[in-house]
Amino acid sequence: MALIRRLVRALLLLFWFLILTVWVALVNRKKGWDGVAKAAAWTRLWARGSARIAGHKITVYGNPEAFEGGLIVGNHQGYLDIVAHASIFRIRFAPKKEIRSWPFLGFMISLNRPVWIDRKSRQKSKEAAEEMEATMQNGIAMLVYPEGTSTDGQHGLLPFKSTPFEAAAELALPIQPTLLFYEGVPKQTEPLAWYGDQELLPHVWRILGLKEIKMRVYVLPVVHPEPGEDRKALALRVHDLMEREYWRVKDDV
Repeated sequence: MALIRRLVRALLLLFWFLILTVWVALVNRKKGWDGVAKAAAWTRLWARGSARIAGHKITVYGNPEAFEGGLIVGNHQGYLDIVAHASIFRIRFAPKKEIRSWPFLGFMISLNRPVWIDRKSRQKSKEAAEEMEATMQNGIAMLVYPEGTSTDGQHGLLPFKSTPFEAAAELALPIQPTLLFYEGVPKQTEPLAWYGDQELLPHVWRILGLKEIKMRVYVLPVVHPEPGEDRKALALRVHDLMEREYWRVKDDV
């Protein structure tokens, strides 16, 4: 049964990706910020369809529609987070450049016209920060995972990298913290998170065989930078807020 489920879902996802690719190629030919905004809108459509095909049941606590744009921050447990967040918000991604080479997902994310992050290059990092700043100034929300890597999601949050908060601090842009949990995962099974040295394709194959994946996304109160607050102080404040909420709600998951 699990094998049939995997094969059917893989074929449906491939078909869905092809439909969206053709649609984007034919419809979204706009350049500049109008094109980026359109890409953010179709990305939500792509994510919602993908979540439905893959059996993701996403429950949202809070009101994501109240966020009018700025920086969206999430804890990171792997590629499933991307689908969950993109199904809730209209966003532009800021993924690490290595994701470009991932099968299917890397290509689909590239259609979002993301800001690719190259942490090995100081110049590229500076250019990415400037692009993120321009994106948010043009009313398009950015999604970042400031932990810098994925975790098993079971032991709190890693310290945040402060660079993604630079534009928000300088321009006093609002920040929307979120927390994502996988719900009801039996303790004796492998975690749903993709982290560490796990290989991507075997993990995807295992995930596709699960009957359903329940996720909880908590949309926390919006954070506004304070006058004179630099990026490091802002990153620490957002981290501490999310850490407190993480431990408050984790026992209920």
